[in-house]
Amino acid sequence: MDRYGKLDEFGYYVLPSNISGSVNISLESAVTDLASTKIHSDRDHAVLLTATVGYQAVTDGTGLSRVNVLFKILRGSTVVFSANDTAESTSDQKKVTSFTHVDTGFTASRHYKYVLTAELPDTGSAATIIGPVTLTATEIEM
Repeated sequence: MDRYGKLDEFGYYVLPSNISGSVNISLESAVTDLASTKIHSDRDHAVLLTATVGYQAVTDGTGLSRVNVLFKILRGSTVVFSANDTAESTSDQKKVTSFTHVDTGFTASRHYKYVLTAELPDTGSAATIIGPVTLTATEIEM
């Protein structure tokens, strides 16, 4: 379904030095918050979400040849988007991944908080967020 609208509000998070190697955040099987932003959205509007994350797969000593990282975007405590990304140690140990989602179904006009998270779904795997980390939220008036 094609729908058109105009940009209304914009919120974002970026690392202070948003380059590869600027952070060192070890991931675990527990959820790790990477970024958050707040944006106001009106009823029946949409929010365009984009994220970019750089990470390094760690396979030395794990017995694994690849690492899966599960990224999620939450609105409050509700998961509105998730994506699994894989890095293999032989070809792309350092990786930058990006994704986009359109969040809809707002029933009230108010501020909403979005949080970008990452976790390792596979036991024994290891990865480190190395940057960049960017999260944007753009309200679109429909």
